[in-house]
Amino acid sequence: MPAPEWLLLIFITTCGAGSVGGRVIKTWLLGLQFWHLINGAPWYGVAHLNRAAKGSGALAPSSSSRASRAPVTMRHLLSLCHNLTLTDTFDAAIFGTATVAFWCQCRLAEVTVKNKFDPSIHASWCSPQSSGCIASNINSITFGLPGQKHKPKGKEIRWTDSGCPCSTEATFMNHWLINSHVPSTAHIFAFETADGNHAPMWCSWFLSRCNDVWYKDGLDLLQGHSFRIGGTTHLLLLGIDPFIVMAQGHWQSLAFLNYWCLCEEILPTFIGFSLSSKSSLLSTMAIFKSRIMNPL
Repeated sequence: MPAPEWLLLIFITTCGAGSVGGRVIKTWLLGLQFWHLINGAPWYGVAHLNRAAKGSGALAPSSSSRASRAPVTMRHLLSLCHNLTLTDTFDAAIFGTATVAFWCQCRLAEVTVKNKFDPSIHASWCSPQSSGCIASNINSITFGLPGQKHKPKGKEIRWTDSGCPCSTEATFMNHWLINSHVPSTAHIFAFETADGNHAPMWCSWFLSRCNDVWYKDGLDLLQGHSFRIGGTTHLLLLGIDPFIVMAQGHWQSLAFLNYWCLCEEILPTFIGFSLSSKSSLLSTMAIFKSRIMNPL
């Protein structure tokens, strides 16, 4: 150290080009840069290196990236609704988890347990909660989620009652009713077991049960991230403002646009709303501003 730029260029073009994707190359360079930083050495990765990294990433084989995941749809949720036994403690927890993951655009790590239940990471029955009813007489619920790797300080998961058979409001309340004997310190989607104890909702159990139902119903088998993608896509198809969808799903940047599915339907939906609107956004905002400035 410090590594000269020509050496970094050789490293990227010989070890990365045609072998790995652009994101992997970027991660390599960030690691090298950080190693220089903590050792007090100057970093010579500038314009030429950036161009080499971009070119090397363009040569990445198709096997270096994953295919886009298919989204969970309302057909998948309705299949769960019709085929799960919602009076069963396990199935009630499964359906509650599925609807929250879908409507709230959650990562499964936020609503299920992968290795071990940890109250400092996972939400529990005693996590902070709040509920209310908005002016249009629609219920909404919020519960606090402790820190995750993408949000160390925690965040809130919130939903609004959709009023459909797969509404998070109804399924979550059903889960709490059926599993009412679970201790308040347990995982928020814990369920009562046959021996009278309780268990947290493991991610593997959740996906296995969902895919078992979908397989028997002739639907595509899906992965965990499909819930987040599916919820985002469905909300957009309902015509909800993309920035509201972004806030609901706690997307940190406009990168969430990369997860849009069915763009051939989403884009015409928004354009159609704009064309059929009787007033422009500017006139609407003007009315809104006047109401704020001149309250009744």
